[in-house]
Amino acid sequence: QRNQWTQEVFELSRTKVARLEPPTPPEPKPSGKCPQKMSFIPPGEFMAGEMYSLYEMSINAFCMDQYEVTQSEYERVMGYNPSYFKGENLPVESVTWNKAEAYCEKVGKRLPAEWEWEKAAKAGTTTVYYWGDEMDGAYAWYYENSGRKTHPVGTKEANAWGLYDMLGNVWEWTASDYDDSKRYKVLRGGSWLLNPYVVRSALRTWVAPTDRLLNLGFRCASPFRP
Repeated sequence: QRNQWTQEVFELSRTKVARLEPPTPPEPKPSGKCPQKMSFIPPGEFMAGEMYSLYEMSINAFCMDQYEVTQSEYERVMGYNPSYFKGENLPVESVTWNKAEAYCEKVGKRLPAEWEWEKAAKAGTTTVYYWGDEMDGAYAWYYENSGRKTHPVGTKEANAWGLYDMLGNVWEWTASDYDDSKRYKVLRGGSWLLNPYVVRSALRTWVAPTDRLLNLGFRCASPFRP
C-alpha cells in the first residue's frame, strides 16, 4: 500500500514538473557601466508614438539620469539658481535650453534626443503611461496632486528602468528640434501644472529655446561606453 502511494505521488510530481513553463532567460547585462545615478537604456527597437499609432524605432544604447537635475546640483556647477520654487532637492526650472545644454556639457553629459527620452520613459511599455492606461498619483506629480508647485525629485515610484519623474513634476528639455525651422525645441513629460491627458509618455510639445518656464527643467544623458 505504501509502495502504491509512493508511486502515485511520484507520478503526480512528474506531471507537475512536465507542465512547468521553461524559465525566462536572463536579459543580457551591459558589458560596461553607466555613471553613478544613471540608468542603462538598452539598444534596439522600441514602440514609439501614441498607443493606437505605434511604430518601431531603433535607438542605440545610452545612459540616462535617474533624476531631474536639482537646484543644488545646478547651482554647484553653474554658480546660480534661476528657479522660482526654491529648494535644494527640487528640480531646477526657469532655465533656458542653452543653459540646460551648458550644464550637461560641464558635467560631461548631454541633453537626450527626444526619441531617446521616449524610449527611456516607456521602459518597454506601450500603454498611455509607463505604469498603465490610467493616471496613478503614486508615479507622477500633476495638477490634481501637486498643490500647484514642484516637488523633490525621486519621491514618486520609478519606471522599470529606475528613472524617476519621467512624467510630471517638470517638463524636460530635449536636444531635438521640433521641425526643420529649428526655431523650437521639443519638450517631453508634462508637469505639475497639467492634467493627466497631457502628462503621458508619448506626448510631445515645443517652446523656443530662450523660454524660461517655472514648470520646465531637464535631465542629462550620456553615451554608453562598453
